[in-house]
Amino acid sequence: MHFKLFIILIFSFFLMGCPSTLPVPIPNPADSESTYADVEDRGTIENKELDEASGLVASRKNPGFLWAHNDSGDSNRIFLFDNTGKGKREFMIQGAQNRDWEDIAIVGEADGSATIYLADFGDNLNQHPNYTIYWFKEPTVDVNTPQYNTITQVNKVTFTLSDGPHDLECLLIDQKSKDVFMVSKRDNTKQLYQILAANMVPGGNTKAEYIQKLENFSQPFSTDIKVIQAFYITAGDVSPDNSEIIIKNYFEIYYWKRKTGETLPQALARQAKTVPYAGEPQGEGLAFAADGKGYYTISEGVGVKLYFYKKK
Repeated sequence: MHFKLFIILIFSFFLMGCPSTLPVPIPNPADSESTYADVEDRGTIENKELDEASGLVASRKNPGFLWAHNDSGDSNRIFLFDNTGKGKREFMIQGAQNRDWEDIAIVGEADGSATIYLADFGDNLNQHPNYTIYWFKEPTVDVNTPQYNTITQVNKVTFTLSDGPHDLECLLIDQKSKDVFMVSKRDNTKQLYQILAANMVPGGNTKAEYIQKLENFSQPFSTDIKVIQAFYITAGDVSPDNSEIIIKNYFEIYYWKRKTGETLPQALARQAKTVPYAGEPQGEGLAFAADGKGYYTISEGVGVKLYFYKKK
C-alpha cells in the first residue's frame, strides 16, 4: 500500500473511533468557519513542462485561470492554465533565479491590479546563507497572448532567518497589511516567521523574524521518519478577503477563520480545523479560488490532476 494512503487510512480510523458527544456551539456569524465539499476532479494538467509543481495560486486579473511553478532544477518561469488544467502559456521572470522555488502568493491592489510573490526559500539541508522573494505585477492575458512570454520590472528582496537556516515551503501574505509570513517545513513543531511589508524594499536585504512556535497542527504522532515526513508543511494561502487561512502537509489541509481584529499569528496560534483533502502523490500546491468559494490542490508529477474543493 502506498505510504501516504496508509497514513490517511490510519488517521481516518483514529478520528472515526473518537466521536464527540459534546454539543456544537453556535459560532458568531462574523467568525463562522466555512465548510467544504469533497474533492472535485477538474482535469489533468495539460502542460507536461509543469512536472514538479510546488506552488499554486488563483489569478486575480485572469478569471478562471491559475499560476503555478516548478521547484528546484527548473528555469525561472511560471505557468498559466485554466481551472480545468488546460493551457500551456509560460512566463519567464526576468532577472530571477530558481534555486528552489517552493511557494507563490498573490495580493489584490487598491488600484485594481494584482501582485504576485514568488518565494525561493527551499533548503532541504538547512545550508543556504539567505533566501529570496520576488514580486511583480500580474500580467493580463487574452487570446492574443503568445505561449511564451517574459515578465519584466521584477522586484526582489534577499533575507535571512533570525534563528538560522530552515527549509520553507509555505508563503502567506496578509492581504491588507502585505506583511509576509512563512511556516517552516520540517520542524516537528512548526515555526512562524515574518517580514514586515515596510521591510520589503526592492533590491534590499532584510531579516525574517521568528514569531512563534505553531503547536496546534501538523505535529507527527510517531518518531518514525516516514510519519515525520508526512507531516512536512508544503503550502499555504490566505483568502482574497483576508479572513481565512489554509495550510497543508502531505495528507491534511488545515483551516482557520480569522476573528475580527485578529492578526495572522494570533489565528495560527489557535487550534486548526481540518478540511477535505483526497490525498495526492506528492501534493505541494494549494490555493484559494479567486472568489474565495473553494480551494485548489495540485501535486508534483507529469499528467497530475487539478483538484477543487467547493465551499458549501
